[in-house]
Amino acid sequence: MTHNKSSIQALLNQYPLLIDKAIEMIGDNQTADELGSKHTKYHNGIGFTASYGTIGTVLYQFVTGRDCKRSGHPIRWKPKSLVTEGETLDRTRDMSMFKRRNPHYAKSTPRDIAKMIAVLHWRQLGGLMDRSTWVTPPAIVTTQQPQTITVRYTRVVRETSKAILLEKVDAQGVAWERWLPKSMIVNNLEAGYLEIKKPA
Repeated sequence: MTHNKSSIQALLNQYPLLIDKAIEMIGDNQTADELGSKHTKYHNGIGFTASYGTIGTVLYQFVTGRDCKRSGHPIRWKPKSLVTEGETLDRTRDMSMFKRRNPHYAKSTPRDIAKMIAVLHWRQLGGLMDRSTWVTPPAIVTTQQPQTITVRYTRVVRETSKAILLEKVDAQGVAWERWLPKSMIVNNLEAGYLEIKKPA
């Protein structure tokens, strides 16, 4: 697939969980002092543009769990997904301020805003074309993790605020669908795989 704005947009439409990876990739291009201050200072053509420096950093911290105010940006929190947990960002001061300053995004979800930012910065996302970059390394967290299993699916059919409808096509070509509560999702692995809490 060719790396251009249309191909990145198509990829994010087909695999929404890559929105998290896209924000991480753009944030990794910010300088340490830009992340620490939540403002883009340098016009170097990489990282978040000045208009999205603050909200981009907020999204970056959310998906990586990194504390950008601390030296070295250590992982301090459990990384979260904008696709499955993004609505929690709507209650933050930074998101409210961003929406007040940009009223045309007032009804947009954090996931929609992150996707828009990713598409705007498409030139930095050539790495998304390589599926080997889709695997998210396990985060270092101090809290005890629940026992998990990996679920494979073909595509996300539908999504509500509390669940996603997954489709899987088996070896015989038979497709089946299953609702999965978002509260069960622990981590987004590469596209087509989710790590979920092991059912009791």
